[in-house]
Amino acid sequence: MVEVENMALTNFSTETVNHTWNGASVDNVTYAKGVAGQTSTARTGFTGTTGTYDLITRYNAMAENGVTYKISVNSTPVDSWATARRWGTDDTDPKNIDTRTTSKIALKAGDVIVLTATSAGEVPRVDKITIQQYVGPPTSTLTINSPNATLNDGFNWGKDRALGMTFYPGNPMMGHEAEWWRLKDATHTEVQPGYWGAYTNRESFYNRDITHQSDGAHALGLDAETFNMFKTFAGDADDPGQNGWPLWAHSSYGAMYYIDGTGFRELPSPFNLMAKAYKQYQWTGNTDWINDPTLSAYYDSTMGAFLTNHEVTWNDANPADEQPVPKKQPGEYLATYFEFPNENLTSAGDSLGFYYQSMLAYSEILKAKSDSAGSSKWANRAQRVRDYFEKNWWDASNNRYHRGKDAAGTGYSSWGHEASFLMMLTGLGDYGPRTDSYLDFIAANDDDLNVEATSYLPEMYYQYNRSSEGWAWLKKLMTGRDTYPEISFATVSSVIDGMMGVQPDAPHDTVATVSRLTSETPWVEIDHLKVGDNDLKLKHTGTKASTLTNNSGGTVTWKAQFYGTPATITVNGTPHTPQTKSLYGKTVSYVTVPVAAGATVTANAGTTTGDITAPSAPTGLTATNVTSKSVALTWSASTDDVAVTGYNVYRGTTLAGSSTGTSFTATGLTASTPYTFTVKAVDAAQNISEASNAVTVTTSGDGQAVDLSGLTWSSARSDFGTVQKDKSVDGNPIRLNGTSYAKGLGIHANGSITYTLNGAYSRFQSDIGVDDEVNANSTMTFQVWGDGVKLYQSPTVMTPTSPTQSIDISIAGVKTLELKVTDAGDGINSDHADWAAAKLIQQTPTALSGLTWSSARSDFGTVQKDKSVDGNPIRLNGTSYAKGLGIHANGSITYTLNGAYSRFQSDIGVDDEVNANSTMTFQVWGDGVKLYQSPTVMTPTSPTQSIDISIAGVKTLELKVTDAGDGINSDHADWAAAQLLR
Repeated sequence: MVEVENMALTNFSTETVNHTWNGASVDNVTYAKGVAGQTSTARTGFTGTTGTYDLITRYNAMAENGVTYKISVNSTPVDSWATARRWGTDDTDPKNIDTRTTSKIALKAGDVIVLTATSAGEVPRVDKITIQQYVGPPTSTLTINSPNATLNDGFNWGKDRALGMTFYPGNPMMGHEAEWWRLKDATHTEVQPGYWGAYTNRESFYNRDITHQSDGAHALGLDAETFNMFKTFAGDADDPGQNGWPLWAHSSYGAMYYIDGTGFRELPSPFNLMAKAYKQYQWTGNTDWINDPTLSAYYDSTMGAFLTNHEVTWNDANPADEQPVPKKQPGEYLATYFEFPNENLTSAGDSLGFYYQSMLAYSEILKAKSDSAGSSKWANRAQRVRDYFEKNWWDASNNRYHRGKDAAGTGYSSWGHEASFLMMLTGLGDYGPRTDSYLDFIAANDDDLNVEATSYLPEMYYQYNRSSEGWAWLKKLMTGRDTYPEISFATVSSVIDGMMGVQPDAPHDTVATVSRLTSETPWVEIDHLKVGDNDLKLKHTGTKASTLTNNSGGTVTWKAQFYGTPATITVNGTPHTPQTKSLYGKTVSYVTVPVAAGATVTANAGTTTGDITAPSAPTGLTATNVTSKSVALTWSASTDDVAVTGYNVYRGTTLAGSSTGTSFTATGLTASTPYTFTVKAVDAAQNISEASNAVTVTTSGDGQAVDLSGLTWSSARSDFGTVQKDKSVDGNPIRLNGTSYAKGLGIHANGSITYTLNGAYSRFQSDIGVDDEVNANSTMTFQVWGDGVKLYQSPTVMTPTSPTQSIDISIAGVKTLELKVTDAGDGINSDHADWAAAKLIQQTPTALSGLTWSSARSDFGTVQKDKSVDGNPIRLNGTSYAKGLGIHANGSITYTLNGAYSRFQSDIGVDDEVNANSTMTFQVWGDGVKLYQSPTVMTPTSPTQSIDISIAGVKTLELKVTDAGDGINSDHADWAAAQLLR
């Protein structure tokens, strides 16, 4: 660790700050203190051993982009970043401490590390640089192989993303939260084994998230992390005041997470935690999952005092006299995982379902502990709960199940999000016509779910062999690639548990499988899946053939299952008469086969006939005739063992259309917008090829494009010659690989050109390369920097023979744009560089009041366009606004954006038409994730807040106003001048 004040300082002084929280000292820090508006440097020599390291810089900042930091090693820049907006009061507030991890840096003794702080107004304060051995995220041997590129790519994305969510040393995501909550708890000083189970801006794990992520985590080898987190939750239950409840959330240090630790008691969570703990025992065979004293006590208390405290009474001799349904108690948050119900439910379908699953788990736990009498008792009780549900929770008038009941016993069978679909995931229902009807009801309503809720859908549909719906939702998760951690873990588990139908029973050295493939995926193979001590490879070919290889471990018993009732199942060519069973109401036939270590066994329930070979990928995809609304695409034909019947054309991950030939015109596009296209070939058996090369184009801007050479730069320099507008550095016409350009910038390495943009543009576009006026010796790299952050670097060193690169980069919100060309480290000889056809795409504000919302509601009055909720002109603190939205707490306005915009901007506050009593908070949500909340409760005397939020990729935007918890009196709220930028 290097204290920056002990480094060789230039323009830095030192300052000791006593950080306090609620009047108590939590950290005493000596900072190297720079100078506002100037550049300061700190230099030190590295004295360690040769290796790869993380450099973790701890600093203090409040203002967004107030200081730009750069780290270089031996004069070569390795990282640059700008400060983020922090919410402490001043530099003594520990909320303003932040860290930056500069990862995977090669160092050797004698290397010189330089930290540069360039102030744009804020005083730089830097504490220390921790130099620690690079660790990186954990790795996993789990692999997938199939002819379906979407499946392969999505699975690998989920795998890598989930592994990157672990709390490992040097994880760049860690250390950005306000430090006060960590510093004030001296009992939790070390990061605990675990992984993210919350929004990525919260360094924490929540019990609902972790229970859902645990199956995927096991597949990736994160068993130790899962065990530690589950045990942490279980240990909460007997803490003072918990009354059997686990905390809702813990920090990465194992302490109660300060935002939501105790505030949420959702009735499904204690049961869900218990059921999933037993599932980990089934995956691993590790008896700690049932015998660990903390976990064991939790299971006993959850099935004991916790149920009693929630009004459950048993009468094993006379079940008609018992009350088997847990009910939410006063002061508890919700009976359901659905956090926005319209009714005050005391019992809900999802809590009842997880409760049922926990009872089955408890029965098996007791059996494993040789308590056969207790096991039978709880198995019988679980069946009675299931029977009670079937008898008392069916709404005959609406032909569907109730998803909740209130204190008066009134049932609600309308759509209820988690309360509805988790009933089916947890296995409640008749496994017959009622279940089928209810699954249809879910399918008709599941498009309005937030991203966390949709992460459960693939598993649920696959469970009932509704494989097309399971794959459709899994594909959405894989192509949407939402950053919410649950999504990455669910993409893995939905393949293993759902598509591949793996049902582990490691304590008995057994695994069952069933194929749930669709025509889009003729075969899938997963390798290195761990079930107990066994390392397995499983391949499904269609739905009639499966192959299991026991890579290592003892002999495993394989139940090879297939839907339907084939007369025979062959095992390595030998026919066997199968047994049958019901799996969630669907008949499966199966054979039980021992598979020794090193052996491979194939089970076949019918001859696999027809074409299962996918065509080759199309090549040479090219875009021409680009207009503001369309683009023409052509490609080279694919080959196939039978015949190619057509091609599917994808715009991003969306199917844009199909063609029987090798050309297609994509229409209905938006001006000045980048699009990426790929093409896949299809044969008559619906085998789909890998994707072609991707081609990215930006539609013309209808006059919105601005040539960079037409603007005045704020600075320009070049180590040879003079930076030129619309010419090469030698003054010739700009030419790259024989193509002439009328517009652009000519420069020479090392050089840079800087423009002050003030956030007025959305994208930067250019062709780049070595000008044709030189034909040898030239080597260079191109870089684009925005506000001190590197946005782009040419992937390889460019030479005169390099193909022209076309770049299209988001610069939404960028205030200072810098274009750099470096000599690639070998001198500047002949380094003539062109930014050809360099242009900016202007931001195009769209007034939100000019769009049609998908829904709008307010607890008082009517949501208004361009007026206050009372119908007056919008006014905030004396300023009138022609455009905006007037609303009243509690209220929300929702827009379907489909990812078409980059930023949301608005002034917010209490309208001047009220001058007392009003208290409210403003929230902005994107795809179910909170993107912004007003930092304090807003009143009529609050200054107007101006917000500018990234909504890149957001499909559904929701603006909420709440009453801040004290009622809606006078809560007249304005989203003034609300607008979207592309």
